[in-house]
Amino acid sequence: MKQYICFDVGGTGIGYGIIEENGNIVKKGSMNSEARTLGGKGIVDKMVAKTKSFLPDYKLEGVAISTHGMIDSKNGIVMHADDHLIPGYSMMRVKDIIESETGLTCHLENDVNCAGLGELWLGANTDRKLVSMITVGTGIGACLIQDGQLITGECMCAGEIGKIMIPGGRFEDVASTYAMTSGLEKRLGLETDSLNGKMVFERIEAGDQVYIDAVDKMIDKLAIGLSTLAYIYNPGIIILGGGIMAREDYFKPRLEVALAKYLTPLILNNTEIRFAKLKNDAGMIGALKNFLNKNGD
Repeated sequence: MKQYICFDVGGTGIGYGIIEENGNIVKKGSMNSEARTLGGKGIVDKMVAKTKSFLPDYKLEGVAISTHGMIDSKNGIVMHADDHLIPGYSMMRVKDIIESETGLTCHLENDVNCAGLGELWLGANTDRKLVSMITVGTGIGACLIQDGQLITGECMCAGEIGKIMIPGGRFEDVASTYAMTSGLEKRLGLETDSLNGKMVFERIEAGDQVYIDAVDKMIDKLAIGLSTLAYIYNPGIIILGGGIMAREDYFKPRLEVALAKYLTPLILNNTEIRFAKLKNDAGMIGALKNFLNKNGD
């Protein structure tokens, strides 16, 4: 069974794993990205060093990367990355560097695109023609998949749904987990970045109406953005991922009610809402699926 090293690069951490060609994870771990201090070069250096550390014990066939940023997946270039998350990452020729340093073929793709590919491969179990994956966290991102292949757009930026305007501002500025928690922090006079999704749900389960109202508002804004996507792209399935979306029990029934306010019955009844099954492994598994697609495997 062929084996690959796969990475999932974020602003704070880098997940990595040795994964077989069927998606089976042999070994996995994570490391601090130190992105704000080491920048894009530091992240690439960490991936090179980690890859080299596995070469004596594993016969690796390639390096597959899921990463933050707008990615030219054909040439393996990070075309744009948020400088406040990973400074100096924009325009890095990641593929060329890693291939030169390790001697292994490398392919990379945007993290949300990879999460979608991973879920569709091993999590979603569907024959629907059109699928979209939405991740909700610090921001909101989307991928669009038709017949198992990514729709990347003219300049490979398709799916930047977080930047669309809805009532109140940009979608990700009013409907993300960060928007919800930062709004609560301001309202309650709490320290910046002192709340997270887990803490919010602890207060909800204690019956705190302020927290209940904040998540209800988030759900309504999510429904507006998702309905916009549904009208334009008309996917058969929308898969929701991101840390807070682990609470499918809470979000799914409320989101379905909210979507009914914004979608016509025809589209509503033909748009299935699902929640991610692969959790934190989706990016790495999708990175491998992207690699296999690129190599024609």
